[in-house]
Amino acid sequence: MKVEVRSKKLVKPSAPTPNQHRKLGVSFIDDLLFSKHVGIIFYYRAHKRLHEIDTLQRLRRLEESLSETLALFYPLAGRYVEDGLFIDCNDQGVEFIQAKVDGTLQQILQGDVDPDLLHCLSKFPLQAGNNPLVVLQLNEFDCGGLAIGMRFSHKIGDMCTMATFMNSWATACRSGIHEVVPPNFELPSLFPVKEPTFIQWPAFPFRKEFALARLKFSGLALSRLKAASNSSDSIANNGQRSRVEIVSALICKALISVDRATKGLPRPFAFTAAINLRERVQLKIPTNACGNLFAQITTSFTVEEREPSFSGILNLIGNAHRNAKLKYAAIADAGALCSTVADSFRDLVGMLGRDEANVIQIDSWCRFPLYGCDFGWGKPDLVSNTSPPLRSVGLVDSPIDDGGIDAWITLNQDEMVLFKQDPDIVACTSQLLLPRNVLCRNTTK
Repeated sequence: MKVEVRSKKLVKPSAPTPNQHRKLGVSFIDDLLFSKHVGIIFYYRAHKRLHEIDTLQRLRRLEESLSETLALFYPLAGRYVEDGLFIDCNDQGVEFIQAKVDGTLQQILQGDVDPDLLHCLSKFPLQAGNNPLVVLQLNEFDCGGLAIGMRFSHKIGDMCTMATFMNSWATACRSGIHEVVPPNFELPSLFPVKEPTFIQWPAFPFRKEFALARLKFSGLALSRLKAASNSSDSIANNGQRSRVEIVSALICKALISVDRATKGLPRPFAFTAAINLRERVQLKIPTNACGNLFAQITTSFTVEEREPSFSGILNLIGNAHRNAKLKYAAIADAGALCSTVADSFRDLVGMLGRDEANVIQIDSWCRFPLYGCDFGWGKPDLVSNTSPPLRSVGLVDSPIDDGGIDAWITLNQDEMVLFKQDPDIVACTSQLLLPRNVLCRNTTK
């Protein structure tokens, strides 16, 4: 499948940002994060409503509504000033790319896609000081289908923020900017950086050769596992387990087996995940608060000669989530929140730096309204991450709204072969192994 970039431009806010909003300081969580770009892609089949809209008219309306939306989300059109720890809201704009895909969207929806293609559908910006904080890419397929890719700097927000932005842009395109609920950018003033926090993030082992799989955990399969798990005496006093915890435990159990097979010996297991802190603390957080407001959950245990059971791993992960929720629910002071969140990131960095440990990081975007992004031609038929070139697991709600979960998993090729053969994974999922067959071209001058 070939992807040709036809045009690139900067889309600026439809109205200039007022002088009093031109400089937005970063929050203490923004300061903890490194400037990586996170990617997400929304896929739309060529429904009748999409065919009824002229291609140029659709492109023009997308650009116009994006410009109007950026007037409300003005920091996204600015540039990050690392030395000053602030975002210069200078209205330079977000990058908007138009590309043509030589293939059909159905090939992707059925599984014929690979990590390189996901990268081509959502270009990863080079690390540079004056780079746009957001890159949007409109990909048109031969069949008339669309894929809208977005890359954004983690310095300006988390996935909750980006889901809010994408839904706002879709609403502006579909119904007009007057229907958009204005965002709030007060988090830096509520949780300011009192002094720069230095965290030495480890170098991540980016790989060129890796495999991607999409595992579909149906709502029915998860309901049965959840019922069986919640009836277990071992968790009777700890509350019910969530579907995300169940999927995480299944994946972790399989990856522990894969690690033992590839390394030849049992290694300590370490699990980490993010927790959204909105509506979880006793602090007055503004509605529609945009920025970064999350912490890290980490837990680990020693793997013995006998492999751990699913229920044992589920209890470990479930208790880690439960304890974190209780801990943050008790926080009613901004300073205490800053200190606790900073400690959670230090624990994460310490865990990532342990070469002797089998670290499994699972990012869940479940319950974010990603499937609500209707630009006027229907909701997405699929939402995926962009498969970063490292060992990763991303969870997204199922597109058929049955309570299921899609897991997008990137492993090296030897690990993927063993992972897909794991009996629990085979029993609980519909698997789509995504092969490599893509070519990216750039025809812009």
